Amino acid sequence: MQPTSILDIAYISAPSLIVGMILGYVFGDLGTLRSIQRIGLTIFSSIWGGLIIAILLAPFFTVGTFEILISIVSFLGGSIIGLSSNWTPPKEKSRKSHIIYEPDDEDDFDRQIEEALKGEY
Repeated sequence: MQPTSILDIAYISAPSLIVGMILGYVFGDLGTLRSIQRIGLTIFSSIWGGLIIAILLAPFFTVGTFEILISIVSFLGGSIIGLSSNWTPPKEKSRKSHIIYEPDDEDDFDRQIEEALKGEY
C-alpha cells in the first residue's frame, strides 16, 4: 500500500470542510434546540457526513481508514466553524403563570363581590 499524497488528502478533506460549514451554519441557527442538543447533532452528523463523503469519493481516490478519519475530522472542523459563525442563543421557555387558590380567601372575596354588586341590583 502506498502512502496517500497531500493532494489526495486535500481533495477528500475540502468537500467535507465545505459541507460541514454549511451544515454547521444551519445547526447554529436552530434556536429552538438547547446548546447540548445542537452540539450532539453536530458531532453525530460529522461522523456520518464525513463517512458518506469519503464513500462518495472512493471511486475517484484511494480511500482507506486514514482518509475516512481525515474526512470526518474535516467535516467536524467545518461544522464548528459554521456553528460559531451563526450561533444564536437558545430561546428561553416562557414561564407559566399559576393562580394559587387559597380557600381562606374565598369568603372575603365573595363578600367583596356581593358588596360591589349590591348597589346595582
